[in-house]
Amino acid sequence: MFSDRARGPKIIVAVVALLSLSVHYTRFAVAQRASIGAAFEDPVHHDGMQMAFSLWEITHISTPNMYSISKTVRGVSIEGPTEGLKVGDTVTIKGTFRASDRRVVVRETIPHPLRRMKGMLSILALVAALIAAPRWFGVESGRVVVRG
Repeated sequence: MFSDRARGPKIIVAVVALLSLSVHYTRFAVAQRASIGAAFEDPVHHDGMQMAFSLWEITHISTPNMYSISKTVRGVSIEGPTEGLKVGDTVTIKGTFRASDRRVVVRETIPHPLRRMKGMLSILALVAALIAAPRWFGVESGRVVVRG
């Protein structure tokens, strides 16, 4: 499976698989109209629709019961308790869209307090791998080879 035999067909199969996944995801995303963008385009039709915002950042807290989140859409108004939240926190919000004021009323807020630390740890692991790679791998005649 990992040899160079039949390299061309293996590449073709991999590309076709990636394209198939892309087409499948595009169809899914178009069919799934429960997004905040769709709700802003047609608020009356989406009134009362359940929505989820996974790993969005809190960008503004205006009152103890109102704040904004941003990710793919900036400044989505959220109505719900802000206790324990601060600007810059990453949260997952589950709520209901209210068309009258284009807000999401919170049903559940899930804070992700270690999200930034996880990102920094990932970068640290990548840097460590890049520093350590020359110990186990090298380049000979234009090809990557395993040392040792």
